[in-house]
Amino acid sequence: MSLADAALGLIMVGLSAYLLFGGADFGAGLWHLLSRRRTDQEVIEHAMGPIWEANHVWLIFVMVMTWTAFPPIFADVMSAHWIPLSLAALGIVARGSTFVFSKADPDQRWYPWVFGVSSAVTPYCLGAVAAVVATGGTTWWSGTGLYGGVLTTALCAYLAAVYLIWDARRLADEDASLRFRGYALVSGSVAGLLALPGAAALGVRSPLILLSAAAGLVSLVLLVRRAYLSVRVTGGLAVVAVLWGAAEMAGLDLDAAAAHDAVLQAVFVALGVGAVILVPSMAWLYVLFQRGPEPPARPAPEPRPSRH
Repeated sequence: MSLADAALGLIMVGLSAYLLFGGADFGAGLWHLLSRRRTDQEVIEHAMGPIWEANHVWLIFVMVMTWTAFPPIFADVMSAHWIPLSLAALGIVARGSTFVFSKADPDQRWYPWVFGVSSAVTPYCLGAVAAVVATGGTTWWSGTGLYGGVLTTALCAYLAAVYLIWDARRLADEDASLRFRGYALVSGSVAGLLALPGAAALGVRSPLILLSAAAGLVSLVLLVRRAYLSVRVTGGLAVVAVLWGAAEMAGLDLDAAAAHDAVLQAVFVALGVGAVILVPSMAWLYVLFQRGPEPPARPAPEPRPSRH
């Protein structure tokens, strides 16, 4: 394995993490817009609270790694698709700002709308660009870009619904958990109906697409059987397999676009040092947040009156 292959593998790992964590974050914002029940929105806000900003670490990692390891590819993508990428960045800023401002001024009703719309715009634009890059297209508003944007948005909505089932159960809101289960069944079915015909139309013959389809079917069965922890694994596998299958068909000339080996070696050393701090911190954040709320403290028993 060359250094360029290793660099691409790290970029794909970062993209997978951003899709699994940041993508579910965007999908949660979309459900926040579509579900008008305040109890559902409170579950979403509680789930996003500690991690909505931390999830962008993966996007920053991917961008830095790409422009350092493959400068020509980064320059071509950014120059050719600066409009959708700028819209995606604007969506990230808008949704984060309105999410924070809505806590300080809950009477402003347009904050949730901006938050929800931005949560759909950002994954749509990123998915459109990814589809065009993977297929060698030219414009993000083409049929391929439209398909990639809609599919990515549906996958994010599906991931969010799957994750929110367990989050609602941790908060002892069984009604919200059942509603998110319904959202997951619907969005998962829609994503599956989009993914398979689209892959056939685009000529994707990767076995990873078959793996995604199998994991998606298993996920729907697990949702019906209410195996909520297991479906988080199979649902994530179904989504990530789509990403890796699309990357397999990109056909990029890595050796021609890669930076010098000395640069890549320095990048790997810097990444190793940073990973010692970042990876355990992020893992600990997710572990702490997935723990259930502390049970309320029991009051101390009152002393019995003395008989003397």
